[in-house]
Amino acid sequence: MMRVNCACYIPNTGRIDDIIRLAKEYKADGVIYYTLQFCHTYGIEYRAAERALQEAGIPVLRIESDYSDEDAGQIQTRVQAFLEMIK
Repeated sequence: MMRVNCACYIPNTGRIDDIIRLAKEYKADGVIYYTLQFCHTYGIEYRAAERALQEAGIPVLRIESDYSDEDAGQIQTRVQAFLEMIK
């Protein structure tokens, strides 16, 4: 049996549990949830992940990109603001 932890396997509460477990295990101050614009399953999963992270008291920032260089500046600004917020 393949144990691929991907949002396309529904329901996949194990993936969200893993995100929270890893954030706590590594004592992360927050989570950046990155999705590609054309990957709808990760986009849909974000709502459940966001809710679970908030319930666990872990700040989360969603970054959605088409993986081009055009939005690099905007992503950098958003990540910097997120880092300042969680300090």
